[in-house]
Amino acid sequence: METPTLEAFKTWAKEHQSLALTVCKAQAFVECERERVSTYIRPIFDRYNFQATLGGNGERITDPEKLYLCEDEELTTAYYAECDRAHRKHGFKGPEGHCPVLTAEDMHRRAAAALIEAGMKLFDLGTADIYGENRTKMLTLLLGACLVKEKKAA
Repeated sequence: METPTLEAFKTWAKEHQSLALTVCKAQAFVECERERVSTYIRPIFDRYNFQATLGGNGERITDPEKLYLCEDEELTTAYYAECDRAHRKHGFKGPEGHCPVLTAEDMHRRAAAALIEAGMKLFDLGTADIYGENRTKMLTLLLGACLVKEKKAA
């Protein structure tokens, strides 16, 4: 297949506008969930005394993103169980042991992947995996193309 013409790309972008909007809505939902969940999870995290024992020097872990450095399985299990109860208390109905933020991030990832896959077909890039900086560039290009408003001639 040849490289699509500008007109073919514009047509594709119009046809995929709803998918691009889904990606944007999913991203907004991730941000809202992250803020909402952190307001009730952070106080729970702060009550625990997690120590960095995996490749660390045993100092206190103050960032929940670094919890993987704690090898105290009993303590982390208790923490995650308390988080799960808090998620339920705050209305989360997803599978037990799942986090609302990670669930939202997965939803966003799937929507973005669908848009990228459609773009890869347009450009005849096959099924090659696109990742890292190139994935970000491709997503930015496709979102921009799908969401741009065309100016009408006067």
